[in-house]
Amino acid sequence: MIRHLFLILLVIAGGIGASQLPSFARAYEQRLGGALGEVQKLVDSFTGQAQAEGLDFDALVERHRASPDVAIRATADRMTALAARRSALASEATALAAAPSSVDKLAIIATKGDNELLRDTIDTFEITATLDPAFGLAGVGIGWLVYGLVAGLFNRRSRRMTPGGLIKR
Repeated sequence: MIRHLFLILLVIAGGIGASQLPSFARAYEQRLGGALGEVQKLVDSFTGQAQAEGLDFDALVERHRASPDVAIRATADRMTALAARRSALASEATALAAAPSSVDKLAIIATKGDNELLRDTIDTFEITATLDPAFGLAGVGIGWLVYGLVAGLFNRRSRRMTPGGLIKR
């Protein structure tokens, strides 16, 4: 009886949990767009400053890097880091936009997702009542598999060999 209840609970939890994954992917994608927009604004402000001085972005970075002032040299490092982050976020946003399905988007997020954005998305994500049938079904299968693995572990422990070689429970 308890084993069947455990199976039912795992299957339901798997179905509900997995059906939340497309919503999580959308939340992550929205957060990615916001982060990309903010980083782009910062890089654009440095680019505008460079153009006002008759330089391009890289020349402005080098000018800062050559400064005797430690704070200005540190700004060059921040400028370079911002440009690299913009490039990484833009690449990820392009890959997510081109992904043909939610499964592909989740694979991109899992393999190439920005750790800071993932943490923030997980911290603010709220489970909804929406159920995605395909992911729900996959979650049911995963719940069933977990049940089979756990039940298999407990069954092995309860089996004993008798002197005649038979297994007793």
